[in-house]
Amino acid sequence: MINSRDMRLMIIFDLPSIESYEKKEYRNFRKALIKNGFMMLQFSVYVRAYNRQINIRDEVRKIEKWLPSSGSIRAIGITECQWQNMEIVLGNKTFDQVINEPKRFIKI
Repeated sequence: MINSRDMRLMIIFDLPSIESYEKKEYRNFRKALIKNGFMMLQFSVYVRAYNRQINIRDEVRKIEKWLPSSGSIRAIGITECQWQNMEIVLGNKTFDQVINEPKRFIKI
C-alpha cells in the first residue's frame, strides 16, 4: 500500500563541464547528492525517496550548500502515487526502480 505521505524529491541539473574547475564542481555536486541518498534516474536526474511528508523547501536548502558556481539546477517534489504513474516511453526500469518498488516492502 502506498502511503499518501510518501514523497520523492527529484533534482534535475545541467552543469557546465568544459574547464577543469567546472568538472570538479560537477563531480563534487554529484558526489554530494549520492552521499545524501539520491539515486541516479538518468544522467543529470537524481531522485530520493522519503517515507514521510517532508518540507521540500527545507530539503532544497540543504542542497543549496553544495551548489556549483554556474549552471542550472531544478528541484521538484512528487508524491509516491505520481512516481508510480510515471510511464517509461523508451528503455527499461533502472536497478533502483526495480529494487525499491513498493510491493517489495513490508510495512511494520
